[in-house]
Amino acid sequence: MLLKHKHRLSPYCIPSEFGRKGALIATRSRLPIRREHLKRQPCKAQRQSQEDPQGGSSDGKRRKAIEDELRDPSNFLEYFVPRPLRLVLTGSGAVSCLIATVITGTQLLSDVKYGGGGASAPTVAINAAGCLLFAALFTADQRAADTRIARRDEVRKAQVSIGDREVYVNKEGERMSRLKEVNSDWIIRRLERWGQRDGMPFIGPQKGALLQQLVRERQPRQVVEVGTMCGYSALLIAQAMGPGRQLISIEADWKWALAAKRFVWQGTQGDKSSKPAQQRCAHVDVWFGNALKQIPEQFRGRPSIDMLFLDGTPSETLQYLKAAEPFLAEGATVVADNAGVFANGGMKPYLEYVRSDSKYSSELVKCKLEWRDDVEDGMEVSQYRGVLGSRQLERPELVQKVGEA
Repeated sequence: MLLKHKHRLSPYCIPSEFGRKGALIATRSRLPIRREHLKRQPCKAQRQSQEDPQGGSSDGKRRKAIEDELRDPSNFLEYFVPRPLRLVLTGSGAVSCLIATVITGTQLLSDVKYGGGGASAPTVAINAAGCLLFAALFTADQRAADTRIARRDEVRKAQVSIGDREVYVNKEGERMSRLKEVNSDWIIRRLERWGQRDGMPFIGPQKGALLQQLVRERQPRQVVEVGTMCGYSALLIAQAMGPGRQLISIEADWKWALAAKRFVWQGTQGDKSSKPAQQRCAHVDVWFGNALKQIPEQFRGRPSIDMLFLDGTPSETLQYLKAAEPFLAEGATVVADNAGVFANGGMKPYLEYVRSDSKYSSELVKCKLEWRDDVEDGMEVSQYRGVLGSRQLERPELVQKVGEA
């Protein structure tokens, strides 16, 4: 499941400085390629990954044919015996068996006609069987190579359609494509496809858009999220916050915490090399532990929480809020997910608290459940007025507009 700039370190993404011989040696021996050679310059495979394989110059076609040979072997045999060498061996084997069959067959016919004991029928049969076997292996390997090339073209087109590959025109006017940088946008797209395919409980694009609008409207300097899972919502919030701010996300399951750390690291590191400074994500820290213990213990002496996003265990939502309440800044925004589907279940005590307590002004923003257009859900958006609750804060126009929509 884990991604590590795979396309930038694959054997066929060899920088042009190595040359063809160096590329072959590095690919066959699986030598590591230093990352600094890969920065700010397209690799040979990227320059030659054309969406129209019929177009381009003859030199481009020749380089593309070389590229097709610099692929990871699909099995143990291909690693030690590359396809060109296999074709030579099977082809020469078929030709030699054919020649032997003709010679022994001629001798056999001569022996039958004139008598003698030179060649025997079993020898002719063995040579003929060897010829057929080597010819079949040669044909099958050649067809498999054509199938792999066609499959790669299909993969390129699929990557373009889902946004993982971009099409461009080079200086010679040739239409080509290259894989996009692995950054926060790339990770979010992958997680959305995973969530939609397997019904993962991420907040989804609709709620994510609402959450990002709230973050951009409120401009919080410190956001705390309870319930990281794989880091999907954390990346969305961090994108909307922008650089120079901090998001702390707390996850109780160590497996999800590790996955989230990996995804968040990849997304934020990719932004540094692919986006301008003003478009990069906020700093994200993923903490492993129980939020009911982590918040009281770790937030003493820290800046106040400007925004709190609650997406953990529904029945513990009220406990999360009360644990974070002493550290909320006046006017802080509190957002709780799944306030629609769990309104009469685990989140009922939380909803009664924020809707009746004078310290909060609260409102339900209706939306659909993630990946389900037939199930109504909502996000409870509350504003913390302070301990005394004496000052009434105006509701932001953003939430009203989104709620009406």
